[in-house]
Amino acid sequence: MNSVWTVLTIIVSIILIGVSYVTTVGVMKKTDERASTTDVPISRMVRDHPILMNPIILMYVVFLTFLGILIFYLWAKYGY
Repeated sequence: MNSVWTVLTIIVSIILIGVSYVTTVGVMKKTDERASTTDVPISRMVRDHPILMNPIILMYVVFLTFLGILIFYLWAKYGY
């Protein structure tokens, strides 16, 4: 049973680190583009949904999704 938790934790951790790295690099590239003397207008998507560009909130959503899948899988397999 412990090996199941260890493997699933490692997989979820690798996925979270990868997604957070990609989103953080994406935000940093957009910050570099905005480092000009004139301000770039905020895109409509960000204005309508400001949470979409926040990597920290996205990581919570991804973590809770994977955690829910993990709990459902273990419940379905072992019936705890």
